[in-house]
Amino acid sequence: MDKHFILIDLDGTALYDWETITDKTIDTINDIKKLGHEICIATGRPYRSSKVFYDKLNLKTPIINYNGALIHHPYDTHFDEITREINLYHILKVFDDIGHLIENAFCEYYEDIYLYKACEDIMPLIHPEGGNLILGSFKETLHINPNGFILLTYPDTYKAVEDYLSKHFRGILNFRNWGGDYPQIIEMYTPETNKGNAMKLLSSYFKISLTNTIAFGDGDNDYEMIKDAGIGVAMENAVDKVKKVAKHITLSNKENGVSHFLSQYFNDIK
Repeated sequence: MDKHFILIDLDGTALYDWETITDKTIDTINDIKKLGHEICIATGRPYRSSKVFYDKLNLKTPIINYNGALIHHPYDTHFDEITREINLYHILKVFDDIGHLIENAFCEYYEDIYLYKACEDIMPLIHPEGGNLILGSFKETLHINPNGFILLTYPDTYKAVEDYLSKHFRGILNFRNWGGDYPQIIEMYTPETNKGNAMKLLSSYFKISLTNTIAFGDGDNDYEMIKDAGIGVAMENAVDKVKKVAKHITLSNKENGVSHFLSQYFNDIK
């Protein structure tokens, strides 16, 4: 069998819940590594909150964080790190123009977390453990270009924020509404930032064709990766947009869907 490159999202995909990966998933991925295939995590999380799963899977490959805004190799100093950054000017302009529509916001640069207002409800989204939390107005605290930017609107203002971003930043910045239980959360990112682009870069790095690339995901931020992979696999719990472009649909994250598909694809290795 040809060597394969396998990309795995975390939340809603490889993880059973916010902080758990099952032994079955770990065992299956370790068995596949023994067959000589390359496996990478591709997540919207920062490195500090994905490292625990990277270590549990005993990976020694590059990792995709911030949905592709940061690609680095924890163990190889010769790997050419890739980073996508939002111009600080754009962030300050958003707050100057529509700050009254925004309840809170945060952004990150490596392990520095810049938070607009202290609020306990927002902390689970930030994953502050292991990071350096910097609180206050971005005009005072933020002096670098972050990898991404998260806005939390008021319950009745997210549509107005989306309209503003569409009008003033088309072609400059992309944005997505998290939807579901989080319609007030709007994520801003550069047009180049997506897991699909990150997948192509690492596919070239490993010298493995996209035809032999397997990608697992469930959310809107997995769309490009699932669409462009040779074998795009959507979880049963995935959003419809991702299911429509996937070549396969596996069991949900609660049913060890990643392990189920990989075991069958590689002939029930376990």
